[in-house]
Amino acid sequence: MGMTMPVKFEISVVLVGKSLKITIPKEIAKYLNLKKGDTVAMWVDNTHIIVEVQKKRQDHEAKEHKT
Repeated sequence: MGMTMPVKFEISVVLVGKSLKITIPKEIAKYLNLKKGDTVAMWVDNTHIIVEVQKKRQDHEAKEHKT
């Protein structure tokens, strides 16, 4: 992914149960090829939340969805 995505999103923080949640816009998920079951790491750098893709979902999970 050598290119940067020149788009900035403003997303509301919502309360779900006792947790605060944000969603990943579909444009960003598509750009990063994020799918259900993928793992990300998240940390804070000053006022920025950084999310980094860690692991893609297991191959056997993907195969189960095809059958």
